[in-house]
Amino acid sequence: METQPRGFIEGAWNDSFASLNFTAATIVVGTGGMLEHDRARFCASTDQLCPLFSVVKAGSVYVSNSPAFVLAAAGEEPDDIYPFYAYDLVRIFRRGLHCSDGRLRLRSPIPLHVHFTTIITVDARGSVGFNSHRLCDPPHDYPSYKELLLEGTRKILANAADVARQRRYRPLTALSRGYDSTAAAALAKAGGCADAFTFIDDRSEDPNRDSGARNARFFLGMQCTTYRRWQYLDLDGRAEVEFGYTPTASRVPLAAVEDQLAGRLLIVGDSGDAIWDPKRADVSDDLSRTWIRFTISLSQIEFRLRVGYHVFAPACIAARHNRLIHEIATSEQMRPWSVGGEYDRPLARRIAEEAGLPRDRFGMVKRASGFIHLTDPSRFAEKALNSYTQFVRERHAAIPWYIDRYWRSRVRWRHHLWNTLGSSQRRSARPTALQRHFPFILNATPILVPWDYMFTFQWTVAMMRNRYALPVQQDQGPRR
Repeated sequence: METQPRGFIEGAWNDSFASLNFTAATIVVGTGGMLEHDRARFCASTDQLCPLFSVVKAGSVYVSNSPAFVLAAAGEEPDDIYPFYAYDLVRIFRRGLHCSDGRLRLRSPIPLHVHFTTIITVDARGSVGFNSHRLCDPPHDYPSYKELLLEGTRKILANAADVARQRRYRPLTALSRGYDSTAAAALAKAGGCADAFTFIDDRSEDPNRDSGARNARFFLGMQCTTYRRWQYLDLDGRAEVEFGYTPTASRVPLAAVEDQLAGRLLIVGDSGDAIWDPKRADVSDDLSRTWIRFTISLSQIEFRLRVGYHVFAPACIAARHNRLIHEIATSEQMRPWSVGGEYDRPLARRIAEEAGLPRDRFGMVKRASGFIHLTDPSRFAEKALNSYTQFVRERHAAIPWYIDRYWRSRVRWRHHLWNTLGSSQRRSARPTALQRHFPFILNATPILVPWDYMFTFQWTVAMMRNRYALPVQQDQGPRR
């Protein structure tokens, strides 16, 4: 955390560090806060990877980048028996800028507010308002779009490594053989990144099928460290607890990378599916993603804050100009980089090929080696599974049987409704008010979570709560 008398930030932005003007930036990595005259402003990241959370209670407004922290500070708790946190977070995330103030149920009537890609303003009276970040200049063709990406990436890397910082952050890229991480790594390389890591899947018939190690070393000239996708199971047995805010698409494999991540700016390919896929770029207005079935990177919040690294997705640069990006991707000048089929991203392909990667070395089949669904006992280490099951058993023991049965019935009926009327097909469609009201019927359903694993959000909050316990002040008599 970098602090100055007028503000603080744990992140970087596309301007000089000395300016501390991240609330006016067009690219923000991480989160921060600023005092401006008679108001306070709190800034979430522009790439949806680092949201803010708030609670408004008894005339006070609590804001944090950690759900556990804000709930501990406000004296609030999640609802122990409420099973839909993962689905609610997907619903909020999907809506993009259409939902600057999402809400999650708590044990009390007070909600937990969720803010993706939002600037929160709190005035002297405690009134809360929401604004979008500044919009960057629009791209007109591939060269101007690539220059936006390169310039933005260079500025973020320079800000993160500024000598005026108390702690500087060196770039590190996560690299698979998919389009998005490969293009992001090529941009990072142009900005001075020399280090990468990749995952192999030792439970697969071909463990190296998604490994980006050869591409990093032989074509991008980067040092690359290889980790096993399931390596987190061999750690102290409690890695999963820091990644439980969402059980689907958890980033728990990152636990094995902890030593390398500390003090780094992690460059990822996240959001490339929304921006570099031409069909989706055409409809992802205001950062909405009607097709997405899970939240991105939300699960790593507590791990990231403890280890001390930032996350940056270059694909999100200029993402609000999605229709212009769609026009560029489908233009005649991009035809040589379109290979056809369902997995075709000409912008990402051209960026990577111009960086020296051969055409057949990436972007053939989409994998997800950096994600794990925490929805099965085999995805937990024994100690973590015991901790989770004990937590659920103890918390649910105090729930009256009829309330337990009510929520189980709600889950069965909701899953039945989605399986009957919904679809798992990730159809690309422009959002409408009706679709936002019935997101999982009129578009792709979320990845379904079994009842036994629907309470990882509550588990993570409970286990992280002590990390943020505020010291109790001793009564020292009257204060002025």
